[in-house]
Amino acid sequence: MCIDGDVLELDIEMDLEEVKALQVFIKDRLDYVEEIVLLRSKDGTPSTSALFSLLFWIKHKKPTIKIDFIETMNLNLESYGMMNWIAHE
Repeated sequence: MCIDGDVLELDIEMDLEEVKALQVFIKDRLDYVEEIVLLRSKDGTPSTSALFSLLFWIKHKKPTIKIDFIETMNLNLESYGMMNWIAHE
């Protein structure tokens, strides 16, 4: 996890404990974050679905925040292929 100005950079390989720490960290700072970027290595795969759950919660709490993979509704996971989803509003 790295904050570069108003951009929060997250590693897609975060484990559950790191996601829990991120939730505590971002709860009071959500107003200051304008964009969240997922960083990953070529073979980087998610360690837990909790990260995606937290990111969708963040997008719900602050709809103006930019999270590219949520806005495009797909994410290329290299070794697993393309992850797509449908959002119901």
